[in-house]
Amino acid sequence: MRIDILTLFPAMFTPLDESIIKRARAKGVVDIRVTNIRDYTTDKHQTTDDRLYGGGAGMVMKPEPLFAAVEDVTVAAHPRVLITSPQGRPYDQALARELAQEEQVIIICGHYEGIDERVIETLATDIVSMGDFVLTGGEVPALAITDSITRLLPGALGDDRAAVDESFSESLLEYPQYTRPPVFRGMEVPQVLQNGNHVEIEKWRRKQSLQRTLKNRPDLLQTAVLSDADLAYLAELKAQQVKPFRLFVALVHYPVYNKKKQVVATSLTNLDLHDIARAACTYGAEGYYIIQPQEEQKKQMEELLAYWQQGFAASYNADRQQALALARYAASLEEAVAAIEAEYGAVQTVATSAGGAAGQVGYAELRRIMEERGGNYLLLLGTGWGLTDELLDNADYRLRPVYGAGSYNHLSVRSAASVILDRLMGER
Repeated sequence: MRIDILTLFPAMFTPLDESIIKRARAKGVVDIRVTNIRDYTTDKHQTTDDRLYGGGAGMVMKPEPLFAAVEDVTVAAHPRVLITSPQGRPYDQALARELAQEEQVIIICGHYEGIDERVIETLATDIVSMGDFVLTGGEVPALAITDSITRLLPGALGDDRAAVDESFSESLLEYPQYTRPPVFRGMEVPQVLQNGNHVEIEKWRRKQSLQRTLKNRPDLLQTAVLSDADLAYLAELKAQQVKPFRLFVALVHYPVYNKKKQVVATSLTNLDLHDIARAACTYGAEGYYIIQPQEEQKKQMEELLAYWQQGFAASYNADRQQALALARYAASLEEAVAAIEAEYGAVQTVATSAGGAAGQVGYAELRRIMEERGGNYLLLLGTGWGLTDELLDNADYRLRPVYGAGSYNHLSVRSAASVILDRLMGER
């Protein structure tokens, strides 16, 4: 394949004459050409940038030399033309594999405040981001992209299997690797790698990959192809993890609003009790409190819980028993808070509401706070027409509403609970 790099600084691409890329070029595996954009200017000063229309700081790369350069280097019928920008899709191994199948890839190295939008709209087939950080120009990303593509081409590596076994090849990080000597400064190579049993070695490597991915990049597990054995091992690893914080859930039946914004107590429902308990158990909550001051409602709940926790249903459906074991009764929010603090220490409350307001915290931000600060957190879910203003105002955190694809914002409390728990406690 052919890779063309369009740049204002060709001297930055001397690394292309080293190591694996040098050998791949020498063997004809890849044809890499670096082109100076200034060669396509038409004035004596070789101007490639100009001031922004509408005013503003900095300069923007002009369209004329870029259009001329791309048109001149194009040899394929439909080349992939890449521009790196923080606004683009994240560059990953999947895209590298996709580009490695192309006949020609053209990479435009941006500079200054950016590139004239007409270049992006007309010439670029892909806008890619190398991460949430800012670089001086597009040369370093172009080198990284070129390297990632080249090593995937047949014949580029000494052993083509190496590209398959590396990190991200199947959405998992690579396992640890060792070489001789078997013991160095008291550090020994794992015995399983020295015994010659390749079946056991493969099992060990798979588990190590899963461990590393769960610890360092748990987001990759969402797209990884996992066997039943993988899932069981991940569940075992998660169970062993020390939680930096505890999350409790409270379904508040009083005080809440009715449709007329009157303060009322709502009734317990069997669906709320079961479904939120199951969601709380799935996402590792420590407890699920039903806050209900009415004596008849308390009695009804106690009967339901006795049936599922100790009665016939407990032996008939052990999974449901496990979830409902989290459920506890409290006559008020203060009683629930006191119960948690008596066993675990101070607790902070997190209120939820379907309405927007100033000072709300997002899901990622709250998760970061809980992970960094640790401690105990009580998630308050409102019934009826939502928690009262007093509860919302007195909470330590007020969580941003759950928004979907459109303006409709009327999830049941059961659905909202599952979404919120997944965002706060699920895989990143």
